[in-house]
Amino acid sequence: MIRKTLAAIALLSLSSTAFSAHIVSGSLDASDPTWDGCGSSLATGCYYDVVEFNVSASGLYTFDAFYAGDTSIDENLDGIIEIYEGGFDPLAPGVGGIAFDDDGPGGSNTSQILDVSLSAGTTYFMVISSFTNVANSFGQPTGPWEVTGVGAGDVTFKTTVIPVPAAVWLFVSGLAGLGALRRRRSS
Repeated sequence: MIRKTLAAIALLSLSSTAFSAHIVSGSLDASDPTWDGCGSSLATGCYYDVVEFNVSASGLYTFDAFYAGDTSIDENLDGIIEIYEGGFDPLAPGVGGIAFDDDGPGGSNTSQILDVSLSAGTTYFMVISSFTNVANSFGQPTGPWEVTGVGAGDVTFKTTVIPVPAAVWLFVSGLAGLGALRRRRSS
């Protein structure tokens, strides 16, 4: 009886596994690359970031983007998000694109891709871009962004590798901190 109860609990816990939301963030600025695939057909030279990701299970996923910044909406980044399957070429915007959103439920400082079907084992690319290349009444062409992904499985965003010079600086400053801590303890 106890074994059957434990087996039922184990089966129930496996069938109701909840996957947590996964978050990636960054910022668009004048040092980012530009493309002509912005949300506005009249705009060219919009800043963009690309984030590679994959999912652990095939199914439906939702991605919510929030473009933070100043307290007034027109001072925030006016951004868009797009998802590409297998690759992204800024010279051929739209090729391989499977989902797009400009203004989400929160207006021009949000975007939402709702219930897009993604497959495990496939590499996807999320493009976070400014809507235009100039400030307008809806927002700015630069600013911080944050994207949350949740769905049938885990979303794994590929993180940026720290460049070697920055890694060396980080390592040296860590060693200096440990040395200072050791001197403090011996005093």
